[in-house]
Amino acid sequence: MLGAGMVGRTMAADLSKHFDVTSADLSSENLASIKKAAGVSTVKVDFSSAEQIKKAVKDADLVVGAVPGFMGFNMLQAVLEANKNIVDISFFPEDPFQLDKLAKKNG
Repeated sequence: MLGAGMVGRTMAADLSKHFDVTSADLSSENLASIKKAAGVSTVKVDFSSAEQIKKAVKDADLVVGAVPGFMGFNMLQAVLEANKNIVDISFFPEDPFQLDKLAKKNG
């Protein structure tokens, strides 16, 4: 789970009832909150760094994105470059179809 804000925390808590979930965020406060509430594993990640995102999702079977809109496109691109499948609820102004070829290339 990329993003541990209000929406990401809720999604991670719900998913953790049936799956092993790791929640990533830059905010130590948000990560502590989800860890306490749902027992979710956490990792501190700066979403402005594509390399940190790629490292964070390296072992994921599926990535769920719930980051603020201004980070959404770059986060999505980094996850696709890491060859990971993603379900993303982030809204961003960029056209996501710009990443269509990358997504298809990486399966």
